[in-house]
Amino acid sequence: MPALVFSAGYRPAGIANRDKDCCSAGGAGTTPAAASACCTSLRRTLPALVYTALLWSGGVVALDLQLAIVRTKAHGQTVNSHPLPSRATALVDFDLSLGREICRRLGARCLVSYPEFAAIIPGIESKRYHLGFGSYLRTAAREKQLAFSDPLWRSASRLLAFAEVAEPFTPPSGGDLRLETLHDARVAAMIGPQQHAYLQRIATPQRLEVVGRATLGDCLDALKQQQADFALLPVLGAYLVLDPKAQPAPIFLGPGLVDNDLGGPVHIALPKDDDQLRQQVNSALDQMRRDGSYQRLWRRHFPFDSY
Repeated sequence: MPALVFSAGYRPAGIANRDKDCCSAGGAGTTPAAASACCTSLRRTLPALVYTALLWSGGVVALDLQLAIVRTKAHGQTVNSHPLPSRATALVDFDLSLGREICRRLGARCLVSYPEFAAIIPGIESKRYHLGFGSYLRTAAREKQLAFSDPLWRSASRLLAFAEVAEPFTPPSGGDLRLETLHDARVAAMIGPQQHAYLQRIATPQRLEVVGRATLGDCLDALKQQQADFALLPVLGAYLVLDPKAQPAPIFLGPGLVDNDLGGPVHIALPKDDDQLRQQVNSALDQMRRDGSYQRLWRRHFPFDSY
């Protein structure tokens, strides 16, 4: 028997006729009060009846959702398997756990891929992926390409550098080293995210050389190999790839930056024209926050709150 897919409002013919007869006052000889009670009972039980009928017939087909989770240097080419747990993969692990829980609540089957960051948005636009996890900020440019879930957590960007490298760039007045006053420096950023785009906008007036790299780890490697003086990175992402045992280690400099699309609420990226999927994902997220499972999931991966 071929597999069948039914919409949420589907009623098999026999059940639909019973629904119509029962829910009509006077139908099948019922009183208005009895019809109302019968109708309420049927509408509560029909989804289970339909599912059971399809299950026995072998006709249930799970909704397949393609999840794209940005690849990290720590787990390389892994596809459709759980990354090795570590501080470096904590965000990937969180995104994977969150995506799977959303799929579970939607009754969908997750198919997970780990593409490069730059490949996720085109993949969402082409419908290759349905949910994109890349710590996406909601910007005017991206709103032309994508839809966004409700916020997940909040992001900010900061400069990182080795202390001895940053010292010559410190203002003579002794104030904090800030990106807006930084000149004649090489600054690394991951190609694709807003940090890289912003650096390109200010590069000429501030005489900055933008050092583009594929991953957060590559940006830190640029600092270690003296190919860049600073790196402009999302705070959470940098925390995850920093080696806590490294000596010396780069340090955060200046305040957290949220203006100019460098920080703010983080979202799941979704296809722009699939409003039903967006609403379903938001409903699942809302349920998770209400029952506390979202908070527990976050604290399972991170020792601090950022949501």
